[in-house]
Amino acid sequence: MNFLVEKAIAHTKTGIFTFGDVLTWLPYATRAAVYAHVQRALKSGEVIQLRRGLYHLSSSVFPALVSTEMLANLIYGPSYVSLESALSYHGWIPEAVHNCTSVTSGRPRHFDTPHGRFSYVRIKQTPLMAGVLCEQATGGTFLVATPLKALADIVAARGLDWTDSGPLVSSLRIGSEDLDGLTSEDFDMLDGVYYSRRARTFLAGLRKELRK
Repeated sequence: MNFLVEKAIAHTKTGIFTFGDVLTWLPYATRAAVYAHVQRALKSGEVIQLRRGLYHLSSSVFPALVSTEMLANLIYGPSYVSLESALSYHGWIPEAVHNCTSVTSGRPRHFDTPHGRFSYVRIKQTPLMAGVLCEQATGGTFLVATPLKALADIVAARGLDWTDSGPLVSSLRIGSEDLDGLTSEDFDMLDGVYYSRRARTFLAGLRKELRK
């Protein structure tokens, strides 16, 4: 087993680590030596590169499952999982979502990794994390939008003129029982957050319809 892999197994709970982590594990090694260790681990297949400077131990040496949502937060940030990915996580839509989509305050990006594609869309809002939940996962936590915020993000990101629950049922196949479960606090958390007129109109229209 690669020396670097042994260090990663000893120091991480998730098998995910950065180049900076390796520098701390090998304090007396030069950057060139650390880089060489990483390249050998990548070549052996024991380590997978998620993006430049971010790595994950392969299942052959670290079989623990890693949360897709946690990976999304780590690959690019600040960000939180949203849109259909968040709706699927909360069980609001019946279809499985194979690509993980997040919202960020940075520029839009996407990353193709051995764990799938991770996409990031920019939506202007203040504060970014209003209506975002911190959820537990094996070895850590991750940030994911509430269902209502995920819906507002879909409207804002795609420029949709939704004003009530109709498209939610017809296009996304969201159940009426899920919408009925929304509370006034869910809407209050997003009041005045979005720069998008469409998102604000959607939230106001849905709130009026549901009498929240």
